[in-house]
Amino acid sequence: MDNEIIIISTTAAVTRKVKEVIESREMDFPIIEATMENALEISNREISRGTKVIICRGGTATYLRERVDVPVIDIRHGFIDIYYSVKQAKQISEHIGVVGYSNLCDAASDYVDIMGDDIPISIVDTDDEIEKRLIEQKEKGIEVFIGGFQLFEAAKRNGVTHIMGEADPVAINKSIDEALHYLKIEHERREKFETINAILNCTSDGIIAIENSGKILHINEIAKKIFAYNNAKHINEIIPNSKLLDSAMHGVEHFNDFIKFGSDAIVVSSVPIKIEDKTIGAVATIQEEIKIQSIDREIRKKQLGDGYVAKKTFKDIVGSSQEINQAIRQASRYAKSESTVLIYGETGTGKEIFAQSIHNYSRRSNQPFVAINCAALPEAVLESELFGYVKGAFTGASKEGKVGIFELAHNGTVFLDEIGEISTNVQVKLLRVIQEKEVSRIGDDKVTPIDVRILAATNKNLIEEIHKKRFREDLYFRLCVLELELPPLRDRKEDIKELMMHFIDKKTIKRIKFPKKTIELFESYDWPGNIRQLSNVIERLIVISEDGVISEKSAADALKDIKLRKPEEDKFDAPVTDMELKLIRLIENMLNRDSVDKCSHRENYNGKVEDETEEPKIFSDFEEGLDMDKYLEKGEAEIIKAAIEKCSGNRERVAAYLGISKATLWRKMKKFDLL
Repeated sequence: MDNEIIIISTTAAVTRKVKEVIESREMDFPIIEATMENALEISNREISRGTKVIICRGGTATYLRERVDVPVIDIRHGFIDIYYSVKQAKQISEHIGVVGYSNLCDAASDYVDIMGDDIPISIVDTDDEIEKRLIEQKEKGIEVFIGGFQLFEAAKRNGVTHIMGEADPVAINKSIDEALHYLKIEHERREKFETINAILNCTSDGIIAIENSGKILHINEIAKKIFAYNNAKHINEIIPNSKLLDSAMHGVEHFNDFIKFGSDAIVVSSVPIKIEDKTIGAVATIQEEIKIQSIDREIRKKQLGDGYVAKKTFKDIVGSSQEINQAIRQASRYAKSESTVLIYGETGTGKEIFAQSIHNYSRRSNQPFVAINCAALPEAVLESELFGYVKGAFTGASKEGKVGIFELAHNGTVFLDEIGEISTNVQVKLLRVIQEKEVSRIGDDKVTPIDVRILAATNKNLIEEIHKKRFREDLYFRLCVLELELPPLRDRKEDIKELMMHFIDKKTIKRIKFPKKTIELFESYDWPGNIRQLSNVIERLIVISEDGVISEKSAADALKDIKLRKPEEDKFDAPVTDMELKLIRLIENMLNRDSVDKCSHRENYNGKVEDETEEPKIFSDFEEGLDMDKYLEKGEAEIIKAAIEKCSGNRERVAAYLGISKATLWRKMKKFDLL
């Protein structure tokens, strides 16, 4: 039995008539006899089980209508109903009265108007009034009363006759039709509500609708989750001080209202709900800051596609020499930092492989890796690639504008290869991006916050470029927070054989053999193009080999015309000067001060024998009582100063001469005020 419609009957007579009608219509509704409080209790129980419409009668119908949230259809008293009740009453007495609620009394008034009978009618609003009105009519000589169940109880107590009006079949049919109509409307309303609710819940935004008083009309599941909703009734209970209430009260739109919410933040946009220019409420969308950031990342990923991914890791770096392992260890430590890294290395040493490896070993490994070769593009093009531009920014600009690599790489890594080639104009803008962590597209007055890590690479001596006014010192210090110098292939020749085998496996499936003499030839070669050159030579030799053997002759032929490296300007083979002798003696003293006591004479570097007790003049320059650390520091400064003079200020040669890196030389020169 379907309980979407139930019938609450107030009397057995009404129950009998209702059953006759629904059976004639081949329907089956639950019929329950109850009045007032009992009827309310039953109604609430059935509503919780799915009842959508209640059919009832008389005062009980009025009572329920004020207390339940579903439509209550009244089986109204009609002319026929009153006619038969009066006819039955006249068989007892001509002194007839009517006491009841408005629906009964309205029907009785219609009867009196049509039939002309003189019947007093008393309308009541509450059950408490019924007995009072009955007594008033009884005192006026009324002997038979027509009314509902409540009047029946009062009549018994006062010893007068009561006629219970029977339900009119026409009224019963009418109430059933009305109930079916309400049920149809409820189904349609429910379908629309569920459709709208599904739409509101499928969005990633929270949505709240309120009345202009601030009362919450609707809140979707997303908003409930954001605010940990606990059935709050007013908007200020969940979003105090928001502009949503202002939209509801004054019809004002508010967009992107940023609100701190506990430890998180939300963005609220609200618009008024209006009917014929009258504001009746407002609706707001709520976005969590973390979700906005997540969506932003996904959009950037889709814009990037599959092209901006670092594919190389430290495992892809071939070699087992001490030099390359040291570089890998240093790069691995740098990867855990968020600081910028400046990678030094000659052409072909694998700077981008190291950059990709650093990215893949960092916390940003799942984010974009965007690389750009700064030497490959003209200044104007490079600027638009770096920073992007808005539509119409310049002649030839795309109608849609362009996103720059800093925006594309948000939360990831930007690799600026050949950083030493960019113009000073672009350097200024790049410096601002690094300092402010925000970028402005060409032709735009808005700035976009970015979170990127910058890796840069160069094969130039940027210190010399600074002195030549071709590179900004402030940008250099921004980029050179961490410095990584990659060893050239000539300094890691024990890796050459391993690299040869790697390139053979990569470039061919043929079995290729290298005689020992060929390997020795490769290991003795200077490799000005480093690993890239080695790869190209291997590929060339694979192509020209006929029997799978790379002979010494074919290898020599491949290398004979390659003369890319500048000849050494100074082999440092001149006779040792007095100053150099003093410096060498100081170094010996720094390394092993006790060695002086072990012999009485020593042959100097020019073949002369000197008394070891004769201290080089450089020692006499130091103050007496100077502690050993200061003594050694002064000696180190003198060594570097002498090397600078020896190499005519060429710092690359100075570093090579002293056997230290250019970065170390730079730091020591700065420390001893030798810049």
